[in-house]
Amino acid sequence: MTRLVLCYIPTMGGALMISGLVLALTAATIWGGQAAETKAKAKAPCTQVNAATFLLEGSINEAMTACVRDKLTPTTTDLIVDSGGGQVAAALDIAELLEPLRLTVYVRDRCYSSCANYFLPIADRLIVAPGAVIVLHGGIDPQFRNEGRREQVREDRKQNTDLGPAEIEAMADAADAKVLRLIERQRDFAERHGVGLGWFLYRNEGDDDVGPWLSGEHGPKPSLFGWRLLLAEEPMIRSCLPRVEIEPFQRRLETEFIDNRARYARFRSAWGMRSLTLRCATPTSR
Repeated sequence: MTRLVLCYIPTMGGALMISGLVLALTAATIWGGQAAETKAKAKAPCTQVNAATFLLEGSINEAMTACVRDKLTPTTTDLIVDSGGGQVAAALDIAELLEPLRLTVYVRDRCYSSCANYFLPIADRLIVAPGAVIVLHGGIDPQFRNEGRREQVREDRKQNTDLGPAEIEAMADAADAKVLRLIERQRDFAERHGVGLGWFLYRNEGDDDVGPWLSGEHGPKPSLFGWRLLLAEEPMIRSCLPRVEIEPFQRRLETEFIDNRARYARFRSAWGMRSLTLRCATPTSR
């Protein structure tokens, strides 16, 4: 399988119950009534829209982390996310800043990669807006520590620095140690929030496809060379994030995204496939 990793660099107020008319009114407030105010403030990677509502938008990086540290208030109960993903370390930093809060997380348009990996598991409740999608791209795992990746680091340093062999090897060791720390941080995060490792498409060296922490059948691969993106459908999300209360959205996802020829064709052209019956599971051999 070919999996391009974009999420790594070396890359409710309480238990809010929303249904029926209340959900409609809440959605109207979040998606409609605050739209002008949100757009006006959304140039930054994060925005405290009002006392209760916080917005994360755009690439997940150190700038977004700094923004959250500076602007997040403890009165926040609603988190709106709209991101194509970003750096694992930055996403974990932001998730740790958000963890003390009890949040309803709203996916406004898209939540890809590190956004899905680390922002959705902290939710008390998850609401996916009409037409919005959650897409997995993999987290950090032991496959980032193989000799081939160390050799990439070595070659990069040889071509871009005047360092000697011993110094280059020391830098490769440092890069490997950084990856190991991120793997440990991700495991700790998963344990704190009851997240199945399949949510991160976790693979050890030698594992293939979606890895051993998922069971079931995914959709057809978009290319003979493999896939890059996994559309996370409601059944998979429920199995991997068992502590999160999820407002049902599968029917809307199928109607507004999967059955939308133009949108789904673009997803497939980006080497995307459906999760279908995939569920988080514990490998029997580990």
